Amino acid sequence: MIRCAVASDIPSLVDIWLRASRQAHGFIPAEFWAQRAEAMAQHYLPGAETYVLEVGGRAIGFAALQGDHLEALFIDPEVQSFGHGTHLMAHAMARRERITLCVYSRNVRAVSFYRRLGFQALEERPEPLSGENETLMAWSRQPAQG
Repeated sequence: MIRCAVASDIPSLVDIWLRASRQAHGFIPAEFWAQRAEAMAQHYLPGAETYVLEVGGRAIGFAALQGDHLEALFIDPEVQSFGHGTHLMAHAMARRERITLCVYSRNVRAVSFYRRLGFQALEERPEPLSGENETLMAWSRQPAQG
């Protein structure tokens, strides 16, 4: 079941985010993520339109949007590769005409995932907090006129 996040979800969502970030981004020191957990809990998640994927009464993933920008998509590492991310993205994409996102360029698995969903890379640039390159990607319901 996908539902809107409530305040009591935040601790479990931050836990998912932290564990999944450390797993997917081995090229960034683990303490980088730990230092940002409080901001995720206090600022980013409460300020976003966040959808929670729940199975058996337990949150296993979430998608957080700010307008048409996907700020976060994370699935509990214990249940990745079962289509949960695709399910959450389909939910988000059904509610938008266009979505942009930024993904670390070295996270090849995530870049490939978004490409399979129809996202196109627009530019690569340094992400200010980590200094790592990120790829700005976009998806639109309407095919581009060319």
